Amino acid sequence: MNIALITDENYIIPTGTAIASILQSNMEEPFHFYIITQKLSSASISLLKSFIEPFKIYVQLEIITINEADIADLPIRKGDHVSIATYFRIYLPKLIPITENKLLFIDGDTICINSLSNFYNTNITNNSCAVVHDERNDENSIFTRLNYKKENGYFNAGVMLINLDWWRKNNVMTKCLNYIATEPDACLWHDQDALNHVLNGTVLWVDFRYNYMQGFYFDKKDMCIDSKYYSEIDNARKSPCIIHFSSAYKPWHIECNHPLKKLYRMFFKTYTGKKLKLAYKQKGIKQIKWQIKKILNTLGIKQYKDFRKPILITEGFIL
Repeated sequence: MNIALITDENYIIPTGTAIASILQSNMEEPFHFYIITQKLSSASISLLKSFIEPFKIYVQLEIITINEADIADLPIRKGDHVSIATYFRIYLPKLIPITENKLLFIDGDTICINSLSNFYNTNITNNSCAVVHDERNDENSIFTRLNYKKENGYFNAGVMLINLDWWRKNNVMTKCLNYIATEPDACLWHDQDALNHVLNGTVLWVDFRYNYMQGFYFDKKDMCIDSKYYSEIDNARKSPCIIHFSSAYKPWHIECNHPLKKLYRMFFKTYTGKKLKLAYKQKGIKQIKWQIKKILNTLGIKQYKDFRKPILITEGFIL
């Protein structure tokens, strides 16, 4: 299986954890991991390699460095919780060897807990990629902003099974970059918005279990997705394949309220022998405000979304 992940110096630990989870859940499967980065130190590369050490007989790890000139003009707004690296997905058909025609892209804020085989072997010959509906799939403003039909849906770009031949033949990279350059204000969610604009109507929708996002563990009314998907979301919760910690608060943040954050932390400890070091995402006055909210929420004085409780915990997990 060909799998690509994007990382930088600040995301080595999550990336390594995601890779280790894939290998653990797909024992003895051959993998070629492409790590897309702007720049990595030798120490960071060594750390990444340490995550695959127990599985190295089946695994190839290749570091691909992106040309800084290619990304010089890509927009990142003040306050965004992503780095410039989020745009690297657009360059995948150019970066991955021309001999490869299929690629699974996975975000680094994920863990894989079941076999990827069925997903990877999905027939996407006539599609640009196989993807999962985003939590905001039916938000009207998205389709007004990105200027395409709502019935074509809106996918989350954190997990994509990509038809590389299709992307190359249809100049997806160039079209996305042109859209970002001409409509930067439309791309509130960066390359994900550009990809949805360019690929709408060409994707294959797959089971929610292959990109089980954080919002799916909470009250569905907090999302913006049609109720026709509710039963599919509930069924996928029973046996997710890829768990996506899609909130701004990750399992390594003290503020994280994902119901499976302990699973992530236990998994990290298993593969590193170390306890995951937690830190506040919020700094300064924002951190103080978060702490005050937590106290008010705990005392029942006022309820905040940051501390909402999940509807159900995934079956079969001991937390």
